[in-house]
Amino acid sequence: MTGIRVLSYNVRYANRGDHHDAWHDRRDAVARLVRFHRPDVAAFQEPLPEQREDLRERLPAYEFVGRGRGADGEGEGCPIAVRSDRWEVVDSDTFWLSETPGEPSTGWDASHPRIATWARVRARDGDARLLVVNTHFDHVSAHARRESARLLRERLPAVATADGGDSDETPPVVLVGDLNCTPGSEPHRILVGDDPEHDGEDSATPPEDALALRDAAAEADLRHGPETSLTDFARLIDGRRIDHALVSPAVSVEAFATLADRDDRGRYPSDHLPILARLSI
Repeated sequence: MTGIRVLSYNVRYANRGDHHDAWHDRRDAVARLVRFHRPDVAAFQEPLPEQREDLRERLPAYEFVGRGRGADGEGEGCPIAVRSDRWEVVDSDTFWLSETPGEPSTGWDASHPRIATWARVRARDGDARLLVVNTHFDHVSAHARRESARLLRERLPAVATADGGDSDETPPVVLVGDLNCTPGSEPHRILVGDDPEHDGEDSATPPEDALALRDAAAEADLRHGPETSLTDFARLIDGRRIDHALVSPAVSVEAFATLADRDDRGRYPSDHLPILARLSI
C-alpha cells in the first residue's frame, strides 16, 4: 500500500473588493498552510493566472498542471500541484462541464464556464498510480451542478484508463473540489451512485462502467475539524460543507480533516477552509 495525502483548497479569486482580505495579503498564508501540511497533491480552485503564478513561486517543491477556463487559457482555473520528490505527472488535461466538454463552453445555464482538470500520477518509488481530478461546480445553477456530476461520473473511467497501459482496469481515482453543494444534495448523491433520476422500480440503472465513488469524510475512521468548509474570513459559516473529496473503491481512507488554520492576522486565508484526506492505494 502507498500512502498519499490530498488537499483541496478554494483560495478565492483575486477580488479587488476584498479590501484587507485581498489576495496580496493572503497569498503567503495560503502557501505556508500548504507547505506546513505537506500534501502529496494540492488541488486549488478559483485562482486567476497571476494567483497561479504566485502559488508556483511559493511552492517550488510542486509541479503544477492546469489551465484557466477561458478559451485563451485565462480566467479562473482548477490547478493541481504534485510533490515532485514523491510523484511524477504522467499526463494531464482539462475538460469543460458542459454538453461539449472537449472545447471551451458553458453548460446547462451555468453562470460561468466550469472545468475539471485531471492528472495521472505515478509514485517515484514504486508502481502506484492514481488519477486526481479537481473541479469547481457552478454556484448559481442547480441544473448545472446535477449535470456536471453526471458528466464526471460517466466520463472519468475513460480518462483514467486512457494512458496506454497494459491493463484495462481503472486505476484508483480521487475527485476533489468545491462542489457548491452539501452531502445528501442531488449532485452529491449522483456522484456517489445514488442518482435521484434512477429511483423507483422502473428506473434505469447507472451504466456498468460508471465510476463508483465514496465520500472520504463519511468513510474516514478519523475525522478532524469543523463540519463546515465555508468562512467569511473572520468566522465559520455553519452547515456549509461544500468542499469534498470522493474516492473510488481502490482507495482506502484513513483520515479526513477540515483545516481551520488562521493566518498571522487571526483571519482565515480564504473564504473556504481547505480539506485534507489521508489515503492509501
